[in-house]
Order: sequence, then structure tokens, then C-alpha cells
Amino acid sequence: MFNPVRQSERFDKDGVYIRRYVPELADMSAPAIHQPWAAGLFAPADYPPPIVDHEFARQRFLAALAPEDLA
Repeated sequence: MFNPVRQSERFDKDGVYIRRYVPELADMSAPAIHQPWAAGLFAPADYPPPIVDHEFARQRFLAALAPEDLA
């Protein structure tokens, strides 16, 4: 159940990796750089929304597991 946004926020709080490889986001604040589509700094046509809704995918994955897989 890997969530790239949470991993980025947790292990690269300052967004160093994102700033290096996505230069159009380099000037964003550290909290906003992890979810630029939600920061309200771009018009919807200027920055694509996420392809995967990670919370929905997580719930679907958990529902598919057998109870013994969760132990």
C-alpha cells in the first residue's frame, strides 16, 4: 500500500527530489510541492490531477485481502 505522496512528505520533507526532477515546481513551498494539484497555485488545465486516487486504491486492496492476510 505504497502512497508516493506520503512517502515524499515523510522522507523528503523539503522536496529536494521533486525540485531536482520537476523544475517547474522548484519555487513551491515545501508542504505544497508534494501535492501541487491541491495547492491551488495552478489552473486545472496547467497541472494534471493525480492518475490514481490512493485512498480509494488502498480501500479496494484491503477489501480484496483475506482476513488472514492482514494479520
